Amino acid sequence: MKYLLDLILLLPLLIVFCIESFIKRLIPKKKKSVAGEIVLITGAGHGIGRLTAYEFAKLNTKLVLWDINKNGIEETAAKCRKLGAQVHPFVVDCSQREEIYSAVRKVKEEVGDVSILVNNAGVVYTADLFATQDPQIEKTFEVNVLAHFWKHSVPCISAVS
Repeated sequence: MKYLLDLILLLPLLIVFCIESFIKRLIPKKKKSVAGEIVLITGAGHGIGRLTAYEFAKLNTKLVLWDINKNGIEETAAKCRKLGAQVHPFVVDCSQREEIYSAVRKVKEEVGDVSILVNNAGVVYTADLFATQDPQIEKTFEVNVLAHFWKHSVPCISAVS
């Protein structure tokens, strides 16, 4: 009996949610404009970070690009400039806390307060766990885990200085 009652209560909810979903699909929400925003993208020298930078460049944003790879970050910056964005590339090792804080201060002085942060930097080693050396494991955690907890991860990085 309890299951029958649950089913009877579920059916009207399903109908309401289906109608709501259909209406939301027909009338999409207005997208927020990010034009003029200062966007910091870590790991922007290649891969997803680079592609993310290209997409934000098309939206008329000020880009702050961080990567450990100088050549990669310069290539990304050049392409973003061609797309019309104002770009500020920085070579930053996201596994080094003091280097992050130093870069945050430079960004604040040279560009301003970051309003959008894309924490994308990451390190991957393809060997299995037992073949991976201890320094590689430490580096993976420093970049993939710890870097997200330093104060630069706050939406407005002005709190760091």
